[in-house]
Amino acid sequence: MPSANKKVPESVKMKDVAEHAEVSLMTISRVLNTPEKVSPLTLKKIKKAIAELEYVPDLTAGTLSSKKSGFIAALVPFLNSSPLTDTIRALAAHLREHRYQLLLGSTNYSIQQEEALLIELLGRRPEAIVLTGSMHTSTSKRLLKRSGIPVVEIWDLPSAPIDLAVGYSNHDSGYQITQNLIDKGYQSIAYGITSSIDDRGEQRLQGYLSAVKDSGLPDFVERLGDPPVQMEHGIQAISNLLARDRKPEALICVSDTMAAGAIFECQRRKIRIPQEMAIAGFGDFEMARHLVPALTTVRVSGQEIGAKTAELILKRLQNRHVENLIVTVGSIFIERETT
Repeated sequence: MPSANKKVPESVKMKDVAEHAEVSLMTISRVLNTPEKVSPLTLKKIKKAIAELEYVPDLTAGTLSSKKSGFIAALVPFLNSSPLTDTIRALAAHLREHRYQLLLGSTNYSIQQEEALLIELLGRRPEAIVLTGSMHTSTSKRLLKRSGIPVVEIWDLPSAPIDLAVGYSNHDSGYQITQNLIDKGYQSIAYGITSSIDDRGEQRLQGYLSAVKDSGLPDFVERLGDPPVQMEHGIQAISNLLARDRKPEALICVSDTMAAGAIFECQRRKIRIPQEMAIAGFGDFEMARHLVPALTTVRVSGQEIGAKTAELILKRLQNRHVENLIVTVGSIFIERETT
């Protein structure tokens, strides 16, 4: 964190670090380029100053005369989600038409890893950055705001975006699918989810909890390890639910992948779907419509999110007016045979 005794400049430069550490610019340059030539004591002192000022070295200095890197960075948790893959594909295609390349980084659902990646990326001066979700460290937010480049948060609708956002309400999507099952007459509905580090899944869980509470129904929450979501999580969800004294009539899974595992486990145990256990997912992955029985789910257009994200970035880079800082992409309940 920045020192309480020294004011951090809005845009931290090498000379600010030199003044903060009370050393010369040449010494700072040595630390950044040839740290082995600097004494341990001086190295420690300057690294402390860099951390306190949250200084991001310009790794492109001296290599790009135009100061234009030509790339946009996108940080994603994993690329195991069909809609998210659609987003990246559409984003890359639209950017490529304007001679921008897309660089991907994986956060592994960790906001600390996201912060570390951002520090590395900002040093290479991307033209814009795309983040998945709206949960970030305070340091990440400060660095991004200070960078002055377009920042788009996707697949969520943050109440206070860093800059721009394209997504949908995960809470409302969770509420929507739960309410649809309640309207069909299901009175005991379980929800399968991984750990709380999946912030978007957690918001959908809160939507589920709101829906069952509003209808005066009990909640059944099954937590099944860390993301990324796997079919194994759905298999485990069914096993856990069947071990309960009171077995629910339906299971909503945080993603179609988990739901597929739940379907396979029900079939293995000869549990009839939906007569004995209704199952719903999220995402409308390609497999959802081909499963037997076909999976009830919620569809969000990953392609539309990617296209609208590219549109916002290009407008900013071309100094055109951006009318809406937050762009909403709706979600659609898709009823199929599993409910």
